[in-house]
Amino acid sequence: MLFKGRTVAAMLALTAIAACVATYAVLEFPSRSRGAGGQLASGDLGQGQGGLRQEELEKLNKAMNLIEQRYLHPADRKKLLDGALQGMVESLKDPYSVYKPEDEAEEYMDALQGAFTGIGAELRVENGAVIVESPIRGSPAERAGLQPRDVLLSINGESLYGLSLSEAVAKIRGPKGTKAKLKVQRAGRTTPLDLELVRDRIDPETVSSEIREDGVGHLFINQFTSETAAQVAEELASLERQGMKALVIDVRNNPGGYLQSVVEVADQLLEQGKPIVQSEYRDGRRKVDVAENGAKHGKLYPLVVLINQGSASASEILAGALKQSAGALLVGDTTYGKGTVQVHFNGELGDDSILKLTVYKWLLPDGTWINEQGIEPDIPVDQPAYFLAWRLPRDRVLKLDSTGGDVENLQTILEGVGYPADRRDGYFSQRTKEAVERFQLDESLPATGEVDAGTAQRLEERLYSAIQDRANDAQWQKALAEARKLAGSSE
Repeated sequence: MLFKGRTVAAMLALTAIAACVATYAVLEFPSRSRGAGGQLASGDLGQGQGGLRQEELEKLNKAMNLIEQRYLHPADRKKLLDGALQGMVESLKDPYSVYKPEDEAEEYMDALQGAFTGIGAELRVENGAVIVESPIRGSPAERAGLQPRDVLLSINGESLYGLSLSEAVAKIRGPKGTKAKLKVQRAGRTTPLDLELVRDRIDPETVSSEIREDGVGHLFINQFTSETAAQVAEELASLERQGMKALVIDVRNNPGGYLQSVVEVADQLLEQGKPIVQSEYRDGRRKVDVAENGAKHGKLYPLVVLINQGSASASEILAGALKQSAGALLVGDTTYGKGTVQVHFNGELGDDSILKLTVYKWLLPDGTWINEQGIEPDIPVDQPAYFLAWRLPRDRVLKLDSTGGDVENLQTILEGVGYPADRRDGYFSQRTKEAVERFQLDESLPATGEVDAGTAQRLEERLYSAIQDRANDAQWQKALAEARKLAGSSE
C-alpha cells in the first residue's frame, strides 16, 4: 500500500528527516556603512564582546579540571566540550538554533539535501517536547495522519520528553523495515494516539506539474532546495508551451528550505521591481529582496496558491509575496507561522561541527511579521474529516460495544470510503457493525462485522484511493474553480 494523500489514515512505510522546519540563508547582512545588502565575514557578525573574557574562560577551565580530577568516572573531553556548546545554544530558548557535533553534522546536512530515513516529518524540540512542524508531502508521515503541532510522546515505549533533537531523532530512526511505535498527543484530544509505523527510505520529489484540458496548470513545490528554482523554471516553461491560462501553485505541507531558493522562484512569477520579502536584522535595519529577472509585466496568467497548516517558512514567503506583489489568491488553511531565518555556520568552530543560528526575521512585502500567526487564506476551505484520519490499530480488534478514539476514527474512515455508520462518537454500535459487514462483503472479506488487521488494511487502502481522488480534495476543487474564473476574466 502506498499512500500519498495530504493527511491520510494508513501507512506501510515511514521515513523521517532530522531537521526542524526552517528557512535557511547564505550569510548575508546589511552593510553598516551603506545600509544595503552586503557580505560580512563570520568574525564581523555583530557587536558582541569578542568571545569569552578571561574570567569566563578561567571559569570554564576550572569546571573542566574539576570534572577531570574529581568526578567519579572518566570523562570524555570532546563530549564535555560538545555538551558545553549545546548548553549555550539551548539557553537561547530558540527551537530553530542547533549545535551539531562532528559525528552528527554530516548526517544532519545530508538530511537537508535529499533522501533520508525516519518518519517523514520536520521536527523540532520546544520546552522538552518533540513537536511535528510539518509532515513532508507524499511522505509516510503524512500518509499516517501526523499533523502539524502533534507532540511525539514516546517511541517504542521510550519517552522522548527532555531529549535534544538529535537524541530524539536517533531513537526515531532505524533500519529500513523496522517498526516504530509512536505515542502522539494531539491538541483537542484527551488521550494520545498510538501509531505503529514501518521505517523506510524516501527521496522526496521537489517539484512537479500537470496541466488540465481547460488550461489550468497545477505546480507542486514540496520544499525549497538548491535545485528548486531551476526545476520550477523548467516546469513553468513546459506549462506555458502547453497554453496555460491560469496556475495553481500548491505549497501545502511544504516545510520550507533555503531563502535564496524561494526568492529565485518568486522572481520568476513577479513583475520586475516588485518586492518579494524583507529581512530585519538584530540592529533593526532592513533589506528588501525584489524581483530582478521576472517578466517585464509579470506573468500573463492569474495565480492561485494552495496553503495549509503545514505550509511553513519559505513556502509562507512565496505565498505572501505572490499575494501582495502579484495579486494571487490564497486558498486553504492558515499557514504555520514561522518568520525567522537561520544560517548554518560550517567550519567556523574550527572543526566539522555545525552551529545553526537564527540570524534575522523575515517580513512580508508590506512589513508584516507572521511569526506564530501564519498567513490567512483569502478563501478558507476545510478538507473532509477523513483527510485527518489516522492508522487503525493492528494489535487489537474493534468490535460491537468497543469505545474510544480508535472507534471514532474507524467511523470517520467508514464515511470516507462510502460506508457511513449511524454515528461518529466513538461507540461501536450495531449500525457501525453493519457498515463494517457491508464493506467486508463488497471486499470479499469474512463478514464478521469486526475490524481485525486484514479489514483495517483494506479500509486504509480504500481510504487512500478516496483521498487520491481529486474530486474529494475540497481545497483543490475550490482553487481550481477560482483559477477557472480568473482565467475567464483575464481573457
